Amino acid sequence: MEPLVEVPRSRWLELRDLYRSNWPRNSVAYCILDTQISYPDLSEIFGFKVFCPYGDIHHGMIGIFDKKNFYDIMIHPVDNINKIEEALATTKVINFTRFSMISSASPEVEECLKRVKNFEIMKGEKAIAHLLNRNSPKFENFSIPPNTYVAQIKPEHIKFIDEKWTYHGKYTYKMFEALVKCELTYVLYSKEDEPLAWVTVNTAGALNHLYCLETQRRKGYAEFILKYALNDQLSKGKDTLAYTVENNFKAQNLFDKLKFERIGDFKWLIIF
Repeated sequence: MEPLVEVPRSRWLELRDLYRSNWPRNSVAYCILDTQISYPDLSEIFGFKVFCPYGDIHHGMIGIFDKKNFYDIMIHPVDNINKIEEALATTKVINFTRFSMISSASPEVEECLKRVKNFEIMKGEKAIAHLLNRNSPKFENFSIPPNTYVAQIKPEHIKFIDEKWTYHGKYTYKMFEALVKCELTYVLYSKEDEPLAWVTVNTAGALNHLYCLETQRRKGYAEFILKYALNDQLSKGKDTLAYTVENNFKAQNLFDKLKFERIGDFKWLIIF
């Protein structure tokens, strides 16, 4: 009997709300599901599915974006990882011989994978997770810079912005295109319609690709567009995550300044 059972979309809300327990530890899983519930087009475009051990949502979830060339897998227990570990040992749902990435993996998940699959080649980049709670006050006392305006990424600028991303690749254009469709992009434009600084909210409900053109730095543009985006997310009642790589102290200090809470370390594990 296959231990990982797909959970229909009709139960995602119930599962999402289970992750309100043990907060903020479970906030990563909550934000993933909340984003997929709020923006169903993202689930459809990227083939997102949710599986629970034996179909019981109280055991937590394994979420999978099946991106054709690889799996993007998210493993998140609600309380403990025992049932997930048991299911991973015998599941046929996930073909681990295929190139896979385990996103936002906690140390608990990493150790689970080592025990169950004994992967010999598994490497990952550690990141610090930061959380801005949906009940946080909106940012005040900041104003739009002169001769600028804020808008979604315009179709003619998707390629340009995609290519500026550190993790740009063959399939990332499609991701930014989908985020535009769901109005999850924020760009500070000059009056000449040149993109100056931008940030997006990704498929997991986390801030992504905060960037300012090199020629426009030290003007406060990145912090402005970040506050603008956060206020918009707060107005929608959203908790917002952000991740910073281990030694990016400048970004970490910025999120500290904006009253984000550091909630732990996570890794993006690549399995070969």
